[in-house]
Formats: sequence, C-alpha cells, structure tokens
Amino acid sequence: MTKNELAEKLARELNITVVQGKEIMGIILNEMKSALIRGNQIQLRGLGSFIVKVRQAMKRKHPGTGKIITIPKQKVVRFIPGKSIKKL
Repeated sequence: MTKNELAEKLARELNITVVQGKEIMGIILNEMKSALIRGNQIQLRGLGSFIVKVRQAMKRKHPGTGKIITIPKQKVVRFIPGKSIKKL
C-alpha cells in the first residue's frame, strides 16, 4: 500500500477530499520523521514501534576491489512489530 492509497482511504473514511487526505498524511509522516530525527521512539499500539539505534563502525571487504574499508558509525531506524503483526 502506498502513501497515496492511504490518503485516498483516509479521505473516503472521513468523507473529505483526497487533497485533504494527502495533507493529513503528509502532516502525520512529517511529525513521525521529525520525532525519529530527534531520536524519539514512536509507538503505534496494535502495529509496532519505530526506534532509532546506533550502528557501530565496522570493517568490511569491498566486493569490487577486495580492500578492507571502514563503514562509519551511523543511526538507523528499526521497526519492531507488535504482537498482532508477529502472529502473521
């Protein structure tokens, strides 16, 4: 399902225009993105949680050259499914 499909479903359910549905979806997603950038956790009961974790620096072999390279420490977003999703 895409963002546009979700916005259209939202518009049908709330009896609003698709444009308004897209605006609402945009606001929700921007707020989620801002929270994750600040390092906050997002919990959506019945769905799961989005958390920011720090992946430590690591050394790996470059597949093309075979040289050892260092991948720097970085922040990554992880999704932890809720109980109802895990049952799928």
